[in-house]
Amino acid sequence: APTDQMAPEWGHHAVWSYDPRAYHDRLLLGLSGIMSEAELHQLRMRLHQGERQKAARGELRLPLPAGLAYDRAGTIVLNPDEEVRARLHLVFAKFRELQSARRVMRYLDRNGSSLPVRPLLGPSPHEIVWRAPDSTRVLNILQNPAYAGAYVYGRRQKDPSRCRPGSLTGTVKVAIADWAVCLHAAHPGYISWEEFMANQGRLADNVCRYEAGHSGVPRKGAALLQGIAVCGR
Repeated sequence: APTDQMAPEWGHHAVWSYDPRAYHDRLLLGLSGIMSEAELHQLRMRLHQGERQKAARGELRLPLPAGLAYDRAGTIVLNPDEEVRARLHLVFAKFRELQSARRVMRYLDRNGSSLPVRPLLGPSPHEIVWRAPDSTRVLNILQNPAYAGAYVYGRRQKDPSRCRPGSLTGTVKVAIADWAVCLHAAHPGYISWEEFMANQGRLADNVCRYEAGHSGVPRKGAALLQGIAVCGR
């Protein structure tokens, strides 16, 4: 506490300093930190609840993929760029034909076809950039429900146990049945919701996990039932 000689300088306000080496001071600092953490947690919860209620009404402005855009009225529409729309229609058409995201990626790569991407970082509004096709970008397009005209909130959730080095919180994907908000036919899309769900089933089956009932992607070879039948020997 300030001494009497310091009183004229500090006026009527007392300034206290705590020593973490002292038991009582350490106890007070710990209690103060716990109360502050609890207050921050309550603030986060209230903000999250307000955000979720707004999303349930379809009024929360969400980041859009490259194939969609907001018009002047704030309505979600297809990207006015014809080249962007044509490239995305090509991705969905080739997946119907080839049934594999990796095959779609190889087709695009062979033909020198880039993919439109809208970066989420940087100054807004985010402009469309063109990037070389890879499996991740193709999967991001096929797995994005916005391209099926759905307004979705809660596709990912925070999981501190999945935190990566240099990141404060980790995130994990949430199963479609557990999405917090999923409004069908909320805006124009490139495919129907039925086709979107069929695509998710096809992508899941493409993973070679026989014990889970996934046959994997049929591959080239001499075997008549390659990718379907498994030899026990």
